[in-house]
Amino acid sequence: MKSILVSKFGGPEVLTVEDVPVPKPSAGEVLVKVSACGMNYADIMQREGLYPNGPKPPFGAGFEVSGIVESVGDGVTGLKQGDAVMGFCENGYSEYIVSDANRMMPVPKGLDIKQASAIPCQYLTAYHALRTLGDLTEGQTVLLQAAAGGLGTVMVQIARNIGATVIGTCSTDEKCELIAGLGCHHPINYAKRDFLQEVKRITGNKGCELVVETVGGDVFDKSMKCIKPRGRLITLGVASRQPATVNAINLLANNLTVSGFHLMAYMTDTEAMKNAMRDLYTWLGDGTLRIIVKHEFPLEQATEAQQFISDRKSVGKVVLIP
Repeated sequence: MKSILVSKFGGPEVLTVEDVPVPKPSAGEVLVKVSACGMNYADIMQREGLYPNGPKPPFGAGFEVSGIVESVGDGVTGLKQGDAVMGFCENGYSEYIVSDANRMMPVPKGLDIKQASAIPCQYLTAYHALRTLGDLTEGQTVLLQAAAGGLGTVMVQIARNIGATVIGTCSTDEKCELIAGLGCHHPINYAKRDFLQEVKRITGNKGCELVVETVGGDVFDKSMKCIKPRGRLITLGVASRQPATVNAINLLANNLTVSGFHLMAYMTDTEAMKNAMRDLYTWLGDGTLRIIVKHEFPLEQATEAQQFISDRKSVGKVVLIP
């Protein structure tokens, strides 16, 4: 089978296409024939050696897939051959993967299996960042950076469903139109307007209860100025490659909270996961959550696909198709 490996830390060119044996499931595992490989910014950070506690080269790229169960190992219950599943794994950019059965979830009925590849990482990240950690509630105001990406488009919809006022930033007028259609009340084209000044205008200089940012650097610093007293900023990434530092005096003076977020810490929180999946099926069922997969690349074009994301050309989810 074809599998994409990271040969060493570096740019997209370090991704190599390799022929490797189809894996076999051990006890408690499932073998999945992959329909779509979800691509996440974390994949790029891992490739560059910037991901906290990330794998060391050489390693298989990717960790999120959707597909069909091909076979199950001893002791697996609840999943069987032919089931459509989505979930987490190692070596995700592959034609087949094996994973612990408890890391796989059934694909919701009526959802295209390619769209399902966007749910495990981005939906759960969006939900737990906004609800479980961010404690966003109806009537509050949230600022979402990079709101037109795969994660951002999900966050916009969840925040709207909660009943929050949603402010979102993106790089083009076309992306602003997209997120407005998803329920973003105040889309901001940061290439044309200063988002800090816009947030001040929109909130009457009060600021936001919650800010979620993924960029770092100057964007982080300006985002800090968008938080109202007793508000919170959650950081999900460092797309700028410029980790930010926090002024502790500013935190003290304004009772601000800055939180990092890593999804895997929430996967074992039974109550939080129950809430996340309950709301997922409710929102998919009533049409208030759309999973947007805008870009499909053949598996062998993983290099081009990651560069596409790095160049900020993507809208919604990017997937690889074996």
